[in-house]
Amino acid sequence: MNLKKNCLAVFLVLQLLVVLPSLAQTAESASTPHFTQLVKYLTLGTGSMSGTYFPLGNAFANIWTLYSKNISVMAHSTQGSIDNLNLMRRRELNLAIAQSDIVVSAIRGSGAFSGRALPDLKVVMALYPEVIQVVVMADSDIVNVGQLRGRRVVVGAPGSGNSKTAFELLEVCGIGAEDFEPVYISYDEAIQAMERREYDAAFIIAGIPTTMISELQKRRPVRIVPFTQSEIESLTGGLPYLSALSLPAATYSGLDAEVKTVALMAMLVAEPGLSDDLVYRLCAGIYDNLGYLGKVHERARDISLENFMLGVSADYVHPGAARFYAERRR
Repeated sequence: MNLKKNCLAVFLVLQLLVVLPSLAQTAESASTPHFTQLVKYLTLGTGSMSGTYFPLGNAFANIWTLYSKNISVMAHSTQGSIDNLNLMRRRELNLAIAQSDIVVSAIRGSGAFSGRALPDLKVVMALYPEVIQVVVMADSDIVNVGQLRGRRVVVGAPGSGNSKTAFELLEVCGIGAEDFEPVYISYDEAIQAMERREYDAAFIIAGIPTTMISELQKRRPVRIVPFTQSEIESLTGGLPYLSALSLPAATYSGLDAEVKTVALMAMLVAEPGLSDDLVYRLCAGIYDNLGYLGKVHERARDISLENFMLGVSADYVHPGAARFYAERRR
């Protein structure tokens, strides 16, 4: 399905509803029709409905459409980071949310984007930490990441950033692709599959609290497997886009203590063709409505001027975003 073509069709119908009465009135008055400024219609790629990208992306689309003059944004559920950037390559998306490691891979043409780089992809802003959560049933005998050898492990949807990062993490921990059975399903599918005990563990890389885990908890008790200090040091050293993080016990019901893990950043990115003024206004729309966004999802509370450039190379920032950041920091 071509997202932009379908959205454009809806947009053109709406425009006709506006234009036709105007033309009729023009015929009666014999004056030349005059149009001031058409709405800029944009598409935004999010992720699974039970992840964090989807509710937050829809909230972004709502505030831009309601409060930014002549901007209309439609958010779409996708398979996540890699899918979003591939859709952007095919010009089906103007904006997307994606993991920081996937964004860098796309710009550099490495990893999943080897031979098909997106060198002109631009970062609008860093959003919030995406926490690595290895989920198992509460009564599972898996108590550390090393015990994932020989197990059936949900790594994420096919071709997702979640799956790519899961493999990279396990490799640094000494577990190769041949050492376990990877399962490629989405968060939504993983809820029922884990409930039926079809798989032993699931890698969930998302803002916290993550809907998938909360929903699974309503059906069966679960645990989050911690990383050891040595594993965290290896991960942050081998994968520079990661940083150490403690998952608070209060994040999910049933957690007895904080969980030591790692995290990367979620980023809002844009196609290079968006004007500086438009991206500036998109930034303003988010920052001027953080109160509303924080009520939609807790991770919106992490969005701040202090985190705006966290993990973002200055070379990758959209000029419109850079101007907004410079002005608001004064």
